[in-house]
Amino acid sequence: MIRFKVFQNGSVPNKMALNGAYLFAQDEIPVRGQLEYKQGELLGVRHSDTPVGLSTLWEIGDFGKIFLQTTRLPERVQPYNLNVEIARARLLRISQKREDWGIADLNLTDEERALIDDALDKFTAALCHLDEPETAARYADESLGLAMRGGEVMTLAHARMFLERRNSTQGFGRHSFGCCLDPLRIREPHYQKFIKENFHFVTIPMSWRHLEPKEQEKNFQLLDECVTWLYKNRIAVKVGPLVNFSPVSIPDWLFIWEHDFEQVREMAYDFITSVVERYGSKVQAWDVISGMNVDNCFKFSFDQILEMTRSTALAAKRASPRSLVLIELKEPWGEYYAVNQRTVPPMIYADMVSQSGVPFDGYGIKIRFGRGGGGMHARDMLELSSLLDRFAVFGKPVHLASVQVPSKADTRDDTSQIGEAGYWHGQWNEQIQADWLDQAYTIALSKPYVETVTWEDLIDTPHAMLQFGGLNKADLSPKPAFEKLRQMKNSLVRAERKSTKSKK
Repeated sequence: MIRFKVFQNGSVPNKMALNGAYLFAQDEIPVRGQLEYKQGELLGVRHSDTPVGLSTLWEIGDFGKIFLQTTRLPERVQPYNLNVEIARARLLRISQKREDWGIADLNLTDEERALIDDALDKFTAALCHLDEPETAARYADESLGLAMRGGEVMTLAHARMFLERRNSTQGFGRHSFGCCLDPLRIREPHYQKFIKENFHFVTIPMSWRHLEPKEQEKNFQLLDECVTWLYKNRIAVKVGPLVNFSPVSIPDWLFIWEHDFEQVREMAYDFITSVVERYGSKVQAWDVISGMNVDNCFKFSFDQILEMTRSTALAAKRASPRSLVLIELKEPWGEYYAVNQRTVPPMIYADMVSQSGVPFDGYGIKIRFGRGGGGMHARDMLELSSLLDRFAVFGKPVHLASVQVPSKADTRDDTSQIGEAGYWHGQWNEQIQADWLDQAYTIALSKPYVETVTWEDLIDTPHAMLQFGGLNKADLSPKPAFEKLRQMKNSLVRAERKSTKSKK
């Protein structure tokens, strides 16, 4: 058992929401355990005596309510001070990234540099008052507030410097910026005009359930319309994810075979082959399989998960050797593994795929914040940058296949079952959504291995994962986030590359 004393605003809270909170072990891999808050203490129980850390939503003054973590801590009789341990972990993360990035040459003002120095001073004061828990917690809270701001300032300064370097040498094409369209609106002239004028790379969300609702009876009508129109207007197309083993994505008839892995694998292979062959050179990229790290409604074993990934990627590669074959990861921080150990931690899955001879061209990553559960708890920009850095070692391009935050809090999450998702720099609104987009895109595109960034929804949709997550309102009137995206495209896509593309 690991115990934490908890303080909020200098006093012990009566209750603490633990929706989404989990324990983690080495390499930040979540582990199964029970969490309970009572009488001013947070108790974490697991059947092992190895050091563990805690990840939980944590409120930080005017910075927001962000998913943060402690360092890994050994069990002891005396409870830890949670406020102090969260501040300690954040300062350690800053120190690690300073070393990783080698950022001595960052152009920071004295005031910006002072944020981290002051955070260290406040943390030292907290350590000097550990025998006075309330006082230590107060100093730790002050330290954390400064560290959160300082960490993001450092992250953005690093990102802007490397984005400028990347842009000056390599540059960006129009296909670096994508969006997902709504296939059901593809016939609307106003909708078509908006896409044609603003995007040159579009994802068509299509799944096995959509395309083969009945066994051996494929329905390509809607996908045909979308691909034909986009191809005619010289807009690059990505389709998928074609296969995803979540209950809402698998056709109902496939459940008859859920205990016959070989049969399901052959059916998936044949399905992908038929779809990819049909569209040939009209589709430039395929999300062939998504979420095998987390979605496993057929209860595949670890070896079967890898085999299904290999087989689906191979089918797409053989059917269209020139198209990009992407493997998509969902919930990249891996919270799900704490409650469902039939899944695979995301980094272990990515590592095994890269080492197992799977024929693929890159990873797709979904990063969405703003709704309780499902890996969508808010995180700050330092954590986002740190996550992307972990993909550099795999030697494959990264495509942010689904990036999104809302412009308004989702009222559907106001239940005790789902819990809150947190927020960043204030409650979600249109301006905060635009600021988040600006910073997230800057960080992502500063990484040389990140090739494309795709916003999840073009417009607000009531039944979407984030109903206010669109770049535009339902009537296609732009939000500040869309204007920010347009400005970024105009500043990064070189004029000569635009003219070259148009001549072709």
